[in-house]
Amino acid sequence: MSDSRSNILDPVDHTVEIGSPGRLQATGLKAGAVLGSRFQIEAAIGEGGSGQVFRAWDRVLGEPVALKILRPDRATEKSWIKRLAREVKVARAIRHPNVCRVFDLGNVDEHWFVSMELASGGTLRDTFRSEKARALSDLLSDARAICAGLAAIHTVGITHRDVTPQNVLRMSDGHLVLSDFGLAVEGGDITVQGGTPSYMAPETAMGQRPDQRSDVWQLGSILHELFFGRRPEWTSGSRGLSLKEPARPGASVLHRQVSRLCRDCLAPNPATRPASAIEVSARLAAAEIGQSRSALARFVPRGIIMIGAALAAALLLVGMTLRHRPAARDLPLAGSLEMMSPADRLLLRSLADTMKAEGRLVDARALTRLAGPANPP
Repeated sequence: MSDSRSNILDPVDHTVEIGSPGRLQATGLKAGAVLGSRFQIEAAIGEGGSGQVFRAWDRVLGEPVALKILRPDRATEKSWIKRLAREVKVARAIRHPNVCRVFDLGNVDEHWFVSMELASGGTLRDTFRSEKARALSDLLSDARAICAGLAAIHTVGITHRDVTPQNVLRMSDGHLVLSDFGLAVEGGDITVQGGTPSYMAPETAMGQRPDQRSDVWQLGSILHELFFGRRPEWTSGSRGLSLKEPARPGASVLHRQVSRLCRDCLAPNPATRPASAIEVSARLAAAEIGQSRSALARFVPRGIIMIGAALAAALLLVGMTLRHRPAARDLPLAGSLEMMSPADRLLLRSLADTMKAEGRLVDARALTRLAGPANPP
């Protein structure tokens, strides 16, 4: 979790749970308090319906951690303790560099808590609040990280249900991780209704059963805010609500493609959205290379790009280049590494990011090596 003091939830990111009491009990913990002679509380850094989050110092390991501690009224109910345990199990089932690591579940001094890695760079919401102009490469890096993390979650059959800028944390090295699995569900098992109202998909707001396409809606909203600097805006017409065009007139090819991706993610009908974050990740990879006419571009289908086709193309390329190992003059399609265009390299690195999201680390590393350095001399 983040250690940013500005991380206290504001209305736009406030997660709610249907049926929760209006007034929530505080844990009563203050800076300097020590849990179980191990965790020394340093500061409160966030709160939600079920508990409060603190930055703490682990005296045993000698490192900072984040502690999510159940509120006193929750800690006396077995159902809430089971939910906290389930949140830990869900989080620990996903091992990915863009998903926040959860360490353990504990009960010390009548406090139930979850320990997790501390994100010292604040949240994506903090980044949005800064209003600083950011390079396109940084925006793409953040977008890839969010898509990859959510794709990893979707790959194991989990729906997050609360994908918001407040739950996207920035680590000390600048990379992003997804956090907070308090509402996450596996399959169709939903025990608690809730979410962040300003990021809820229409079907969730209407009380229908959400699925991974509901996460895609939230992902589309984040991408809209990331690339276009504002929340999605809607117009009402004879066909109902429609998304205003995010891209400004004269926008680049990349921004027009990202605009189209946002519109598809934010489609009112879930059936017409990308099926999961894996497909969104593949389409973002295609948007990055724009309308490149390089030989490798034919590996990416036009229109709505399915992840299976992109991965099949990547595997084919890896198989032909790494396993066959022809001489440099006989390298298929891409030619020698010296002749590979920047768009070719970008596509390979983007596909590598997508493979990482699926847990295919060996293939991802092979593609990364094939792409060579990001900025070759």
